[in-house]
Amino acid sequence: MKRALILVAALSLGGCISLLPKPPPPPRTFMLDAGDIAPAQGQPIDAVIAVAQPTGERALLGSDMVWSTGSEVAYVGHAQWSAHADDALQALLVQTLSRQHRFHAATRTGETSAQYEVRWEVLNFQVDNASMTAHFRADVKLTQAPGRQVIAQEIIEASAPVADRSQTNAAAALTQAARDGAARIALFAADAAMQAEAARAEQASQAQAR
Repeated sequence: MKRALILVAALSLGGCISLLPKPPPPPRTFMLDAGDIAPAQGQPIDAVIAVAQPTGERALLGSDMVWSTGSEVAYVGHAQWSAHADDALQALLVQTLSRQHRFHAATRTGETSAQYEVRWEVLNFQVDNASMTAHFRADVKLTQAPGRQVIAQEIIEASAPVADRSQTNAAAALTQAARDGAARIALFAADAAMQAEAARAEQASQAQAR
């Protein structure tokens, strides 16, 4: 009798377990990286540039991919970045600046002393459902040490078409928009720093002539 009760209890427990829903599949994970970057044309700058972590709306800078439908913010289902977008975008810009070879070195803010720093706010990083386009937009400032004086500021924009509504193509378009935006930020920073270096050299020359 005791053995029968144990068997019934085991069968009942097994029945309960079989009724539980299956767990959903894990989300697909995509890398947000710099890819291949060609050296940029222009005079090299003997200075180190640092990149601050970007600021912006939490929805844009998390691990989810944003897909906007009109005034509503949605996300690409069952897909995510391998890191939070703010960390990934910071690393992407550091890699872009480093591989363009305009500056002596590029680093994250706080890792080492730097003569220049990129401070930026991400204003848009999402797929627009109406136009099927991935957009990147940032308010970028270049500051100069000491004192973090702002020497240049510009709104940088980039976009890339989204081939279809698949996770793969949404991630690819957002990555391309981010890469193009980072390349433009790097060129903006190098040109602004070059002008600052020329102005500093001119001031030093005038001071010596007096």
